Amino acid sequence: MENVIKIDDIKFDTINFDIAQLHIDEMDLTDPDLLELLYTAYPALSAKKIREYTRFCKFIQWGRKNPVDFASLVFGIDLLDLQKYAIINSWNKSFVLWLECRNAGKTTKIAIYVMLRSLLIPYHTTYLLGKVGEQSKEIFKKIEQIATRRIESFVGVTDVFESELVRDGANSTGFKHDPTSFEMKLFNNSSIHTLNSDPTNIKGKRASLVVFDEAGWFSDELFVQAEAFANQNADFKLGGNVDVTVEPKGFPRQLLYASSASDTSSGFYKKFKNIAERMLLGDNRYFAIDFNADMLLNAKFGGKPYKPLVSQDNIDKMMSEDRDRALREYYNKFSADSFEGQIISRRDLMQCTDTYAPVLSNDTGKRQIVMSWDSARLNDNSVIIIAEFYQEKSVGWKMRILNVVSLVDVRTKQRTPLRFPEQVERFKELLLSYNGSQFGKLDYENIKQIVCDSGAGGQIIGGVTDYMLANWKDKAGVEHKGIIDKAHKANETAIATYPDALDLLTLVDPRGHRNAIFDSLEKMVKLGVVSFPADPEGRDYLTFIADDGTETITQLSPEQLVAASQIDLLKTEIVTMCKYTNQGSVRYDFPADKRNKMHDDRAFAFGLLCWYLADLRRGDIITNKPTKADIDNLRLPFRAPKIRIS
Repeated sequence: MENVIKIDDIKFDTINFDIAQLHIDEMDLTDPDLLELLYTAYPALSAKKIREYTRFCKFIQWGRKNPVDFASLVFGIDLLDLQKYAIINSWNKSFVLWLECRNAGKTTKIAIYVMLRSLLIPYHTTYLLGKVGEQSKEIFKKIEQIATRRIESFVGVTDVFESELVRDGANSTGFKHDPTSFEMKLFNNSSIHTLNSDPTNIKGKRASLVVFDEAGWFSDELFVQAEAFANQNADFKLGGNVDVTVEPKGFPRQLLYASSASDTSSGFYKKFKNIAERMLLGDNRYFAIDFNADMLLNAKFGGKPYKPLVSQDNIDKMMSEDRDRALREYYNKFSADSFEGQIISRRDLMQCTDTYAPVLSNDTGKRQIVMSWDSARLNDNSVIIIAEFYQEKSVGWKMRILNVVSLVDVRTKQRTPLRFPEQVERFKELLLSYNGSQFGKLDYENIKQIVCDSGAGGQIIGGVTDYMLANWKDKAGVEHKGIIDKAHKANETAIATYPDALDLLTLVDPRGHRNAIFDSLEKMVKLGVVSFPADPEGRDYLTFIADDGTETITQLSPEQLVAASQIDLLKTEIVTMCKYTNQGSVRYDFPADKRNKMHDDRAFAFGLLCWYLADLRRGDIITNKPTKADIDNLRLPFRAPKIRIS
């Protein structure tokens, strides 16, 4: 089927879209010699075609000069005034940075921007990079949704962009969803591609536009690798008898960094400072914007106030719950998450984020669960963390965080933990739920281990675990066995008193093992064998995009939202923990200005899980060490040498 574009009464064969490169609109078409030259070079041209292409070229040139108006007229997309400002001022710059708060519509604006450049500039190649592969796919899917008119807020979107996509037998929609890279190609030879954030897989590309989405969490290495895509000068030309000095300048190759604020140690923060300074000094190659929540609350359309994209209630709620995060995500205040001796950065944790929601039970009945419990009564938090342990071929044991539960008494003013008997009852409920008892599993069949703080500070000894020794009944009257750590000295006599108790408990001395616990935390996170649920980022749902392009929206329950909030608090404690070395002695603690304001119970409970994971992985190495037969098989065959005595 012939692909056409219709604008008013203009109809063009868009397969010849690149004829706009001829600049017919600037030619003197009354010159017979010129017309003869055109007819000779392009035999398919007629006087009528030349007139049509002239109007076509003029229209395209108008769109290149007025991209926002082009979006409104051709795509049917109207933008807020601040969005227009961002696109117009970014259009012909080489280095662009969009610092935007949550709910500013950043991903949608990137999608529209990429669509405009791809349609208006022939041979334009765009690469989309996200903090994880999922993020770049989200921009791609946003383009797909706009083009196929599946955005509810865009009521007048046309099919123009969709009609410009190249289709074939294997790709009937024009949107190719390959696991390695999503891509789409237009008839003007422009193309859009996604890339994952693994620096080893993105070398050797060439691009007209490179988009770094959520750039606040990119590693410096990733910036270096991907920025090289746009190193080639767009004005460099060579060609036969053509005088390249009179050729019009091309659109500059562009690097677009977009993100909410991160921390002051990030590469994105450094780029924000540099690009903003260069712009303010008058360098017209640079452009930066800083759109915070106040700008969104006072957004305008056509110079008149318009309904904001963000809610003041949501801002106030986060400010009351987590002021530092609210300032970072809504007011673009880069946080000072970089401390002397910091063992884990937020960028490290971002690389450990996976595409799943918090899990509130053993929903499959097959998950192998390890639970950690750092209990307290008054001075600290009492925290339980639930993780799934699993093995991957060639990698070994890995851990997936499912839930973080704070056993807090909401009736108290200071939000102190529940009384010990109430804590134990809650723990028993979690124990049954994560064992998968609803699937008829035997007692603790899916509970691989329970790791607890045994120190006096946590008051485990003589505290909560003593309540777990005896057999007990659940709410339905079903009896369950108790649990015990038979190897711990505290249970020396309890072994005989409670012979039915199962040896599922590991009591860990926090003082004797604190350094080992946090050392394991650092190593396991940086090794990449730990994963956290995706961050809903203030929404009550998560969007997941499969390798085939299928999009799944998971609605989060109130309990999952609470879990997500607790997991975010866990991450804050992790990135605040520092390692201090003094004359050979090592100590793990928060920076001095944080010690009286924050607790480390969540980080410690997470460290217990990492400590246990590290022990399992060491066991794998010992168990799987090569045998003599394995070594013999690696030896190359050879003949015994002949020795001659002369």
